[in-house]
Amino acid sequence: MRALRTWHVELAVVGLVLATAVLVTHGGFVEWLGSLAVLLTFGHTQIADRLAEREASRSEVTVACHRKLVWYLVGKEVTWALYFVLHRSWAALVGVAVFLAYPAWRKLWRRWRPIT
Repeated sequence: MRALRTWHVELAVVGLVLATAVLVTHGGFVEWLGSLAVLLTFGHTQIADRLAEREASRSEVTVACHRKLVWYLVGKEVTWALYFVLHRSWAALVGVAVFLAYPAWRKLWRRWRPIT
């Protein structure tokens, strides 16, 4: 059996947090569907983040607009948060918090476990 990987734990924690939000807010099918969409988007983000970490560790950044990445992340998540509040999509709103916290978590994780 393969060892439990960091991305497995991250995905499980996010899934548990999203499911808890749906259950606490008594969400129906649409809320579960939104949570699944957030979870799948998170999985995509995990892979993209790991690819970016590996690329950054191999060479210097050559993409000129890389500095805008954080600006776009914060801008899109604030916009999504407003949208989800207006739609009362509480589990998806929890997803906003997850996506805003994830870059800080990865930075902290890489301090503990640097890429070798």
